[in-house]
Amino acid sequence: MNKAWKKIVACTLAAAVVLAPVSVSQAAVGSNTNGLRTENKKNVTAKKTNGVTPIVDTKKNGTATFKAVKKTSKKSVTVSSTVTVKGVKYTVTTIGAKAFSKAPKAKKVTLPATVKTISKNAFTGAKKLKTIVLKGKKSIKIKKGAFKGLKTKKMTIKVNKKMSKKELKKLKKALKKAGFKGKVKK
Repeated sequence: MNKAWKKIVACTLAAAVVLAPVSVSQAAVGSNTNGLRTENKKNVTAKKTNGVTPIVDTKKNGTATFKAVKKTSKKSVTVSSTVTVKGVKYTVTTIGAKAFSKAPKAKKVTLPATVKTISKNAFTGAKKLKTIVLKGKKSIKIKKGAFKGLKTKKMTIKVNKKMSKKELKKLKKALKKAGFKGKVKK
């Protein structure tokens, strides 16, 4: 009986070793948990989340650029950390140029912790914008001119309370370079 169990255990371990690299290589290629593949696509409409319909650029690596929000009269716009396009989930890592121009009544914009970059002219067109909430604990890249056309002196950026002093200092420096002149609060 012992020999039989040893053979079963040995076969099970051998199968695990042989099959493990296959699943890792599939994940590296950019497949989603539901078996669908990520794709490079421009200006596609994603599934509605947080009450807004995002228009995004997707990439094979599973990330997405939040390009725009479909026209909305909402006073608060929250960007989701993930977007779904044709059943495939992508992580939002970049806010594109004029992303909020079709949300002219938005007074508050909330960005997820997954966002690493805010593009030039990202907030252009959001004339009533007063508050931006950053959920991440780390500083992000903010391109020069991200706030072009806005009166930032009366704006407030609220950051995650768990953001370290070092990261907050980096963020404030990046905001200043981008043309932001308002308050930054924890």
